[in-house]
Amino acid sequence: MADDNRTKILDLAIAAIDAGGEAAVRVNHIVEEAGVTPPVLYYHFGNRDGLVIAAQIERYSRQIRQDIAAIGKRVSQCQSREELQTALVDVWEKTLVGREESRWRRVSVVGSAFARPELEAEVLRAQDEIVAGLVAVLQPCNERGWLRDGIDLPSAVAWQHGLLLSRVFIERGAQQGETDEWDQLTLEALQHAFFGS
Repeated sequence: MADDNRTKILDLAIAAIDAGGEAAVRVNHIVEEAGVTPPVLYYHFGNRDGLVIAAQIERYSRQIRQDIAAIGKRVSQCQSREELQTALVDVWEKTLVGREESRWRRVSVVGSAFARPELEAEVLRAQDEIVAGLVAVLQPCNERGWLRDGIDLPSAVAWQHGLLLSRVFIERGAQQGETDEWDQLTLEALQHAFFGS
């Protein structure tokens, strides 16, 4: 029950931020909607700022955690370097298209961390967990010799994550080029970085 309450409160805070920014997180409204009392919220998050930080980090990493699990499942089924390359290209293609809101959400969280040491520390911790999770998925493939010889996997994974996240620049505001061309360049760069081809 306690975890259910925490999840309900967190989901409501995320929805509030998505709808109106951090200012839209109102403790009284959230506890009413969650069907709990204020002390329950404070038990789980300490205070309103703790709730906002937890919601921002969840906004930053929820989709990525799901992606890592799916990638892990897909990669574990590969029996060769070629199958791995096909699987990763498929994953990268799916990550490029249809994830505009997820990317924008993550960029907005990073922006919110400016001059907020607690949120910045949590974003960096979440980023470290993302990289570690993807490295753990790909390390067995690297040990089998399926990745580019001499690859520094943590650096490559961190770069890949940043590269895919940077698609937000072509998705938002004034167009800086064609998305299809951006995607093609990205896929070529990723394949070269991970497979040397």
